[in-house]
Amino acid sequence: MAIVGVVFAIVSGSNHHRYYVYAQSRMIGEELVATTNSARLVHIGSGLQKRLSEFLVSPAGVAEVLLGDEPSPIGDGAACSRVIVSNAVGGRLGIRLRQDAKPERFHVLGFWTITEQDGAANGGQPIRSEKNSTPSAAGLRR
Repeated sequence: MAIVGVVFAIVSGSNHHRYYVYAQSRMIGEELVATTNSARLVHIGSGLQKRLSEFLVSPAGVAEVLLGDEPSPIGDGAACSRVIVSNAVGGRLGIRLRQDAKPERFHVLGFWTITEQDGAANGGQPIRSEKNSTPSAAGLRR
């Protein structure tokens, strides 16, 4: 019975943490769309702030929040979540986040523009071009 209790506690704690990261990531996305900044971020970086200013010329909102990192070559497994924002002209911007040592704070690991190509050549899959302030991910394409 004790083993069942321990397993339940571990699973419950893991689910609670996942929900916390999801909720914080969504709030960060909402704040970025509203003000191009978030008090939950340790540092936003001038590259992302500039990109958001350009992106938010058209009305925008949080399209989705995903747990975990983006597949390689954009992601490297370090992000705990990704926020995807979209605007009224069809633009989409992805932002990779990592939780800080202070659990209520997050770091921006990078961001990228998401575009959809027309036609059946790529099956409608997104083509992503990295627009990241970190040198290791700059210029990546997939």
